[in-house]
Amino acid sequence: MIFKILKYVLIILLVLVILSVLTAAPFIIRARNEGNRLYAKYDSYTQETLAKNFQLKPYPIKQEFQKIHPLKALKLFKIVVRSQEGDKLSRVNSLDATIGLFMKMYTLLIRPNYNYNLPMLSVDFIFIGGKRVFVIEVIDPAHIEDENTKTYYDKMRVWMPEVRKFEQMEINMEWCKDILTDFCIHIKADRTKDDVLFEIYKTYLHAYIDMAKNAEPISSEQSKKVQEGIEGYVSALLAKGGPAVNVFKTLLGPEKQQEYVRTVMFGVD
Repeated sequence: MIFKILKYVLIILLVLVILSVLTAAPFIIRARNEGNRLYAKYDSYTQETLAKNFQLKPYPIKQEFQKIHPLKALKLFKIVVRSQEGDKLSRVNSLDATIGLFMKMYTLLIRPNYNYNLPMLSVDFIFIGGKRVFVIEVIDPAHIEDENTKTYYDKMRVWMPEVRKFEQMEINMEWCKDILTDFCIHIKADRTKDDVLFEIYKTYLHAYIDMAKNAEPISSEQSKKVQEGIEGYVSALLAKGGPAVNVFKTLLGPEKQQEYVRTVMFGVD
């Protein structure tokens, strides 16, 4: 009798699981389609805008790093990277990341040529159904003031009154707060704000591009300061940790994480 009862219980549980999956399926499909659509919107706009302003060529990366889709993470993470290089922009990386069944993430990281006084631009947008995580960081470790950076920093800073209306995200990286500019963005939003978020991004992207196009070569002493600042930031990031690098440590292990972050993400080796 007890085995018959257990059999019926298992059947009921199986039916409940199937019903749950079937109930959730429409939401998962809608969320995945929405994430893919927004990813494509940001990615295509970025690539077209960069192509109009710079001559970039593909940068070769190791086969094992071109797509990260490890079994150890139950295939729940899939990260595909596109890497390019140019004159003033030494490395332009964009990541297409899928997390779980429907979370989509767009990442852009630009590391400039050390011969120009330019910051790094780091972008992470996550689309989770109707929810958004929106992060733009302008990373300036060298702190060399000039009219060119001031002009375009001011163009980015214009959006800060609007940005303050959003739910702010806490930054648990005290060590780099003096490296991040005061107009970096770390906010949460929802799909009703998609239009304004895209406008904010376009402003930052165009300001960065114009700043790079108008940048003049700097002295060897200043160039060394830019290089030391950027490479110091990367080393500190690996030593002290951050959300993205911690994920790669989990997916790749400590040694491969170091290699991936230094050679692929930032191109400092």
